[in-house]
Amino acid sequence: MFSPKALLKIIINTLIGIILVFIWLRFVDLKQIIAAISAVNLALLAPAFFFMLLSPVIRAWRLKIFLRPIKKLNLPDLIFLNGVAQILNFFIPIRAGEVAKGVYLNHHYGLSLGKSIVWIFLDRFVDLIVVLIGAAALLLVIPTALHITFIKIIIVITVISLGLTYLMVFQVKLAEKIVFFLMHLIPVRFIKIYIERVFNFFLEAFVILKRPSAYLGKLIILTILAYGADAAIWYFTFLALSSPQEFTKMYLGQLLSALTYLIPAAPGYVGSAEASGLLILSGIFGLDTNLASAMTVLFHIISALFVIIFGLISIYSLKIDLGMIFQKILKRD
Repeated sequence: MFSPKALLKIIINTLIGIILVFIWLRFVDLKQIIAAISAVNLALLAPAFFFMLLSPVIRAWRLKIFLRPIKKLNLPDLIFLNGVAQILNFFIPIRAGEVAKGVYLNHHYGLSLGKSIVWIFLDRFVDLIVVLIGAAALLLVIPTALHITFIKIIIVITVISLGLTYLMVFQVKLAEKIVFFLMHLIPVRFIKIYIERVFNFFLEAFVILKRPSAYLGKLIILTILAYGADAAIWYFTFLALSSPQEFTKMYLGQLLSALTYLIPAAPGYVGSAEASGLLILSGIFGLDTNLASAMTVLFHIISALFVIIFGLISIYSLKIDLGMIFQKILKRD
């Protein structure tokens, strides 16, 4: 039986996706999109599929390095685990993939379930930090339709995020003093208790990031390469549509697209993929709306095909117990 909370999330996300589809349809000409996709060069999509595989391989390598001080993990296991996470997130976009990773690490490597899930989200947090830094840097050099005020806001958010991360990892005592000082300014007791619990949770979780600079450098470099692979997917998809684009723009586009994943999505990313693609490629980069949408729809189709095939292979290879994972994600314990 589905838990009411999980079911409600899926229903709300689905409704949001349907609304986004209707909004997207108001800006595009479906006939032009179909015509553009019908003329696609299939041979040029082969590199796109290659980079779709390379991206989770790089991220699996990063997770292996990330968790090396805790447990030596098998790289092929982590690659297939990314495949499992992709297909689960595709059909159940309520962080099902991250939970599945935690469950697998718990059952197959004996790691604590709670800590495993936290470590998986911290691994994704490295993604977020690189996305913020990369987007802030590229927005300063790549012409876009974004107002300078918006770019400044992203830079400020990036600086604050880096500052807070540094304090939580390397200046714990100072971070505690700042938080306890701020807590004195909050009059409501239960809010103070909640903030203290959240703060202590993050302090305990962020300990894993307290590593030598060379170690953190490897994580950052691998993340940069992973987004390079993601950018190459868009680059070759545009090439297949006979409309080459600058690779740096595609890189920035993938970074901005990563930020949209924080927004609730419908199963299959229906609506959210089309809306975010149109917003980034047309609204920010100024591409023709139908060209931007043709690329987004084509990318959505081939990525869905890849995710399903790679996901099923991964589930079979790891002998994943989906029933147990669904119990953790969707059912009452």
